[in-house]
Amino acid sequence: MEDRLIKLHRVTKVVKGGRIFSYTATSISGNKNGIIGFGRGKSKEILDSIKKSYLKSNNNFIVIKLFKNKIPFILYSKHCSTKIKFIPASNIVGLVCNKYIKQVLLISGINGVYSKIHGSTNPINVVICSIKALSLLQ
Repeated sequence: MEDRLIKLHRVTKVVKGGRIFSYTATSISGNKNGIIGFGRGKSKEILDSIKKSYLKSNNNFIVIKLFKNKIPFILYSKHCSTKIKFIPASNIVGLVCNKYIKQVLLISGINGVYSKIHGSTNPINVVICSIKALSLLQ
């Protein structure tokens, strides 16, 4: 299994005595053969939040049925205000997409896709929406 850190956020809470910092890590994990997981971890330490996100991503798996490392038909998904459309392409073309979608597709083992995002391009929403679209292949 391979783990990748997608985004690390520093969150600030302002109280009477000053500022309190905490961290939120978002990660994905997969085996490059049709299995992918997503996790988010929160903690006051950076390393603890990353460890929590890796543990959660290793426990939340989705199995995807691939056809020769490609998607067999057009996929569409929506999460919050993010809308994603995946169009199948040949392996020669490769992945024509956003860098966050590219990480999700590479870790799931897909080699040829065109993608289009409408609406919000928030990295966390994009990752969740792309995993929702891939879950239609179960």
